[in-house]
Amino acid sequence: MTQTAAPHAPDGSDASPAPDRPRRRLLSTTAVAVACGLLGFLLVTQLRAAEDLGAQLEGEREEDLATILANLSAETDRLQSESTDLRLTLLAFEESAEQDGLALRNLERRLEDFSILAGVVAAEGEGIVLTVEDPRGQLAPEHLVDTVQELRDAGAEAIDVNGVRLIVSSAFTVRNDRLLVDGTPATPPYRIAAVGPAETMARALAIPNGVVDTLHRAGDGVIASVDSRAQLTVPPRGEAKPFVFGEPVTPVGAD
Repeated sequence: MTQTAAPHAPDGSDASPAPDRPRRRLLSTTAVAVACGLLGFLLVTQLRAAEDLGAQLEGEREEDLATILANLSAETDRLQSESTDLRLTLLAFEESAEQDGLALRNLERRLEDFSILAGVVAAEGEGIVLTVEDPRGQLAPEHLVDTVQELRDAGAEAIDVNGVRLIVSSAFTVRNDRLLVDGTPATPPYRIAAVGPAETMARALAIPNGVVDTLHRAGDGVIASVDSRAQLTVPPRGEAKPFVFGEPVTPVGAD
């Protein structure tokens, strides 16, 4: 008796259908049926709701329909107006916050500028160091005053003379043939450090018949040299200078 061999796939595997294929086909068919049922239910529900609304509207008089339409239009206009007002309010708040932030930044910059001018904080940045040799002590206060004034005119933001931070009320004086900076003795060589535009200040000091030439002509052995720095720090003033004759005054109308 001849036996017929079961067919095989070209790759040698068994080509007979897997036993779980009918079960998978049944599950897939069931899922499709359930989905179609849910879709049909939703369509019927929506159609009935539309029919109910249409039937309700059909039962209304034209005057009532006009009133309903007018009420809906008025409600729509009110909501649109409220939305516009809220958007305008939000825009006003955003602009106010932006203006407040800008004002705050301006105040912070002004406070920083005033703090530097008052010498209560350190100043750093590019600048120059002017070293003045005066072995015989021939320089007078006006020489240093002119030098400091020239630096300020050239853009110096902070100036230090032999470790003394200069402020608006600073002064150069002489006592017992000694040069004083705000009452502190200054011994040659004088080191004047200035934070500001280094190139501009260096050019201002070196112009013909300018500060450097004037210092060189002030006496024998007086030599001034300028050193530009990419980074320079001028320390803050040690403590605030007390006022001898001045007293604070309360503004008129202030509590």
